[in-house]
Amino acid sequence: MGFYWHVRRNARRLSRLMLAMLPLMVLLVGSCKTSEVTNNFTRKNDVTQLRAALFPDRVAATGDYRPAGGYIARAQDFVQSNPAALTKLTEQEIGFLFGKPSMERRDADARIWQYKTPSCVMDVFFYGGDQSPVSYIDYRIKADLEQGAAPRTEPLGTRNQSKCLRKIVGGDFDSYRG
Repeated sequence: MGFYWHVRRNARRLSRLMLAMLPLMVLLVGSCKTSEVTNNFTRKNDVTQLRAALFPDRVAATGDYRPAGGYIARAQDFVQSNPAALTKLTEQEIGFLFGKPSMERRDADARIWQYKTPSCVMDVFFYGGDQSPVSYIDYRIKADLEQGAAPRTEPLGTRNQSKCLRKIVGGDFDSYRG
């Protein structure tokens, strides 16, 4: 009962305090809003929009850029559910998402990054400069890696690609130390 009388006695002060705090609360809520990432990115302009949606702080960045952790986590979630989106990203952006690869290899004009977990392997192929997009991605699951296994005739499905990406994002691989 004492609390009720205290609130009633100070109601005018509390209402003024709430009115003064309202603009601050609106600013805080507005600053938490991030851009949405959609699935339809096929044209060149759409690829630019995908990159801007995944790493929105890059627009204002100067010099060495490193995205905020929240943007990296959101981009990882997006590519796990849409593995085909990886082919729109550059070498630098793949590095942001997955870190250093388990192995790096150069074959003529190609650069190949391999991310290997106990249950799957992902090879990412790059042709061209550092800012050119991923050319091809190859996934292999544990059954494909066993000695004497028959070669796969069809690419891995989206569901298995997503599972492999979840393992890689979860840090279930040995990073390259060289």
